[in-house]
Amino acid sequence: MTLPLLHPLTADAKRRHGREPVVLLHRLAETGLFTDEALARLIDRHPRELIDVLTMKRNPPPDERWIAGEAKGMSGKDLMEAVRRGRLWLNLRRAMSADVEYRAVFEPLLAEFAKETRSTILSAVGGILISSPRCGIFYHCDPTETMLWHVRGKKTIYLYPPDDTHLPEQAYEAAILKETLNDLPYRPEFEAGAKPVVLEPGMAATWPLHGPHRVVNHDSLNVSVTIEYSTARSKLANGVFFTNGVLRRKLGLNPRSRTVPTVLKPAYWLASKLLQRLVPLPDAPRNHVRAFDVDLKAPDCIAWRPGLEPAEPMDRAA
Repeated sequence: MTLPLLHPLTADAKRRHGREPVVLLHRLAETGLFTDEALARLIDRHPRELIDVLTMKRNPPPDERWIAGEAKGMSGKDLMEAVRRGRLWLNLRRAMSADVEYRAVFEPLLAEFAKETRSTILSAVGGILISSPRCGIFYHCDPTETMLWHVRGKKTIYLYPPDDTHLPEQAYEAAILKETLNDLPYRPEFEAGAKPVVLEPGMAATWPLHGPHRVVNHDSLNVSVTIEYSTARSKLANGVFFTNGVLRRKLGLNPRSRTVPTVLKPAYWLASKLLQRLVPLPDAPRNHVRAFDVDLKAPDCIAWRPGLEPAEPMDRAA
């Protein structure tokens, strides 16, 4: 595609990028890579071990995790139909950055974004999210710089400030030390600090590093591209949190990561690299138990495996 994929940013958006939530405009839909037919072909050739198949309550509560399943033997066409009719969230991990056809769009998009925002991107991966109406993602944060590029449907992403209230330092340490799966403690009063951003096709959202967020789809099938990228800023910040997390757990210290002077952050980053080799840490949490199989004949296209049905009803009013 020869057209620019990203609309030029306004001066105000450039100023706020990295400090506040910012909405961008893009042309990803014009590539033809996100139709049902194109996505079905992608699913057929993408490694199945890189496709997460998940379900959750409709309009999922912010603090409730998803449930994992499998779609063995299903074609891409049937899986797209299951998402349309059922209650599923597919995460095609690394599809944008690993698949040859999609990488041809991902790389120029990233280059345009870096130029517009004057960002130096050290590494980046991109995935594709395909999800059913009223599905969503729980309250969490990511260790990398993260952004969401929306292509089809409509969803609301709730963005929260990465401060001591919404992201306690010890909670983020637990995530970066892989003691948890990026989930965070949540309280209803957090909503007072949330910025809801409604995303329609052709819109994208960026937010500050480590900013907690959650997502709820509206009444349509949704397709989005998620991009995670590393910069010098994110690497140095994570080096501070990692080092202080180890010091807290191994030596009983009570360090503060957000007050570390910028000039000292490279030393923390070097220390984190050394600690990763010298200090044994807990094993990363195991993957979710696969509790269901995708079945076009089952309610919500979900066939629960014996003994793994949810203890509480999955239906939840809007």
